[in-house]
Amino acid sequence: MLALGVAILALVALDGLLPAPSRESAAPTPAPGRVRQGDLQAALDDATTALLARDRSAWDAALPATGAARRAMGALYRRLAPLPWTSLRLVAEPVSGRPGRFFVGAVGELGHAGPDDRIFARRVVDAELRDGRPVLRDDVTPAELRGQGVMAFDRPVVVRRHGLVVIAERRRRAGAEALADAGGPARRRLRLLGIRGGAPVVVWYYSSRAQLLRSLGEDPGEVRIRFFSHAPLRLGERPTRTRDIGVLGPALAGRESWAPRMLAHELTHAYTARWFEGSRHAPTLLAEGLATAVEGGRSFTPLRRDLAAATSAFPLEKALRARSLWKGNPVAKVRLAYLEGASLVLYVLDRWGLAALKRFVTAVSDSDLSRGGLDTATRRSLGIGWAELRSGWADFVQTLP
Repeated sequence: MLALGVAILALVALDGLLPAPSRESAAPTPAPGRVRQGDLQAALDDATTALLARDRSAWDAALPATGAARRAMGALYRRLAPLPWTSLRLVAEPVSGRPGRFFVGAVGELGHAGPDDRIFARRVVDAELRDGRPVLRDDVTPAELRGQGVMAFDRPVVVRRHGLVVIAERRRRAGAEALADAGGPARRRLRLLGIRGGAPVVVWYYSSRAQLLRSLGEDPGEVRIRFFSHAPLRLGERPTRTRDIGVLGPALAGRESWAPRMLAHELTHAYTARWFEGSRHAPTLLAEGLATAVEGGRSFTPLRRDLAAATSAFPLEKALRARSLWKGNPVAKVRLAYLEGASLVLYVLDRWGLAALKRFVTAVSDSDLSRGGLDTATRRSLGIGWAELRSGWADFVQTLP
């Protein structure tokens, strides 16, 4: 229902394992006996081979560790080893100004759902040389990184169906399988926007809000979040083909029949986020409008009542300029905005077609969202002014369910 990033809330995605200022700084020259990045990377390469072979003994031999570091590496192995990796590598980056301290990241692709540089887990460890070999002697991972990604799951499993790669707790496998099954009818709804097939999408199926927050590594600040999309945490900066989906499993209890529509909504975010790339703005109203139109099944009666009222509760132009439809607004107002966005998308699609809809979304997103900017955007993309579009939209709303 909610979308993080281009649609609702942006997650902080580091460009690498290190914050940018640290990564730009040159690592200090190691003193004799001090662990070099290459030393640790060689050990991690051997550990990666052991993990993919699910050989715990070889893993322990590749990464000798003591105390907290040993426990941390054991937890990392237990989370990563059972999963169906398309590709995986463990990478080390030095922490600037702290000789012997490294970020260790698990980077790869799961179940053919890209990108291939997704960061699934991160640890910060202290290492030293003993008899010429790196030994991990402590785990100093900050709390916000400790449970991030797949580390939020005690015993993760993956369910793959209908182009979904669902990550869940083993004890929640039945719910994950039901969600994956809902992917079939959900994908059929995407045809409204010409989306057929499409790259696999990672779906994080959370057992609790606490687990959700651990996995994200931050509190998005909106307690009403239940279902959302967000950009994957990754090493690189090039655009991704899709976004991830987050689902709070308990929120589906008693609403399982709605799961296909919910997934259709979030999959729309996952696939249409690229429509907004490079634009000056990414209006939440348009992103949610696309997703709500695909979701379907909503009554537009509240919107008709609003249009008939002397004063709108959330005028279309104001809603288009809102960075967040949720922040500070009651649910009824948010739902009204979703209906505005969906009806606008359906109107443009019905009158001008899919290609024009994409032009319209891009043009509006690249405008300054003022009345004049909207007028220029609609003339460039649809051949009519904003006032005429708005009038036609209001008439179209009267024909909707």
